[in-house]
Amino acid sequence: MPKVLIADIDDTICPSTRPVAPEMAAEISRIVRGGTAFAFISGSTYAQIAAQVSPFLDVDHHLLGVSGSHYVAVRGGRDARECAEIWREKFDPATKERILSAFRRLIERHAIRSLTTAEDQLQDRGSQVTLSAIGRSAPDAAKRAYDPEGARRRVWAAELEAELGPGLNIRVGGTTSVDITPGGIDKEWGIRRFLAHLNIGASDAVFFGDNLAEGGNDYPATRVAGLRCVPVENPGHTLKLLAAY
Repeated sequence: MPKVLIADIDDTICPSTRPVAPEMAAEISRIVRGGTAFAFISGSTYAQIAAQVSPFLDVDHHLLGVSGSHYVAVRGGRDARECAEIWREKFDPATKERILSAFRRLIERHAIRSLTTAEDQLQDRGSQVTLSAIGRSAPDAAKRAYDPEGARRRVWAAELEAELGPGLNIRVGGTTSVDITPGGIDKEWGIRRFLAHLNIGASDAVFFGDNLAEGGNDYPATRVAGLRCVPVENPGHTLKLLAAY
C-alpha cells in the first residue's frame, strides 16, 4: 500500500471546474481513514481546488495549487477544520506584467473571445498566469470542442516562447488553456517538493492523471524517478482504480 496517493483534479477526480462526486469523496475518505495520505495537485488556484474538493471531505487532505507552488494542508473534519499554508511561490511583479501583456497581445492578435468574462479568460494565479481561451467557467462541452487536439494552443505557445524568451515554462494545459510558470515549476517540481516535505520516497507514492502523454499537463509527473504514474480516462475510471486500494 502506498504511503500517499496524489491525483490531478480536473477530469481525473471530477469534471473540469466541477465539485467532486459523493461516491468519489466517500472512496477518498475511506482510503485516508485506512492510513494513506491523499493529495490533490492542479494548475488551478488553491481557492478553486479547495472549492471543488474540501467541502465534501471529512478527512485530512493536501491541496497543491498552481502545480504545487501553493501548498495548503487541510486537517480535521468539516466541523473542526484547520487549513495551514505550508508555502506559496509568486512571480515578481515585473515578470508577471510582462507575461500578462504578452497574453493580451496574443488575445488581440488571434481574436480569442471568452464566453464568460475577461477575468475568467486571463487569470493571475500568483506563480502561474493562465489563458483559458473561452473562459475557465465556460460550458464543459464548449471547452472540449474548442481545441481538442491542442493544435491551436501549440501555435500560441510557440508565439509566446518567441516573445518572452527563456526562463519560463510555457505549456498547453487542460482543455482550452495555455499556462506560464517560472522556469522549473511544474507538477514534477511540486510533487518532488511535497514528497520531500513529508519525508516520503517517490516509490511510496502513486500519481493519477488524465493527461500523462508527452506534452500533457500531467506529463511532468512522469519525470519523478520511482513514482508510479497511473493514466486514467475520466473520474469514473479513477474511482474504479481507487476502489482497489
